[in-house]
Amino acid sequence: FDGTDDHLTGSSTFSSLDGEVNASFSIWVKPISGGSTLRMVFQIGRGGGVNTLDSQCQLFLYEGNRIDFSITQGGNYGRGFINNLTYGAWNHIVVAIDLSHGSTPECQFFVNGVDKTNNDNLASIGAFPTATDELYVGKSKTNKYNPFNGNIDEFAIWPGTTLTLSQAQAIYNSGVPTNLASFSPAPSHWWRNGDGDTYPNITDNIGSYNLSMVNMASGDIETDVPT
Repeated sequence: FDGTDDHLTGSSTFSSLDGEVNASFSIWVKPISGGSTLRMVFQIGRGGGVNTLDSQCQLFLYEGNRIDFSITQGGNYGRGFINNLTYGAWNHIVVAIDLSHGSTPECQFFVNGVDKTNNDNLASIGAFPTATDELYVGKSKTNKYNPFNGNIDEFAIWPGTTLTLSQAQAIYNSGVPTNLASFSPAPSHWWRNGDGDTYPNITDNIGSYNLSMVNMASGDIETDVPT
């Protein structure tokens, strides 16, 4: 992702999270430092206006400040400490959501196998709203903040499941990504982002929501992967 306009997107509304109380996201990122400090990792839209955070949900990195996940609006957020995420190197992020308003945090961040949860403000959210737009990876459909700059690999989504720290550590696997085809619980969607993919398609290796490269050339699938 060149930080200008490269991204991945589906061809239809991504509805897997509609009405869910629990969900988890696992993604490997190798962000590049410099330029804008606010970079979008992914967004699932719900018809939000241009240059807004109005969406079903989104994840962005705020370099030197925090990791931020929000639902519906930017004010409904979970935030994680960014201090053990290294720019210029591969990092693993798990965002684990539980909107049942129990005793545990409603949004937890596990970064490179460590709990880096800071705080959240999700008390008014009881479930994920209905999406009306596609899943965007590396950019937001609403064009809020800047596109991602760097590499992304092994993106997976678990609708209906809140992963634990020990499960996040198993996926992180000391820096070597776990094969999620045999992981329990299995995700509903898993985009390997290059393994066996043919330009311009990115295959959903477990579900059926394939992604397409936008503004990318045939050589833009990187061989640099977390190992």
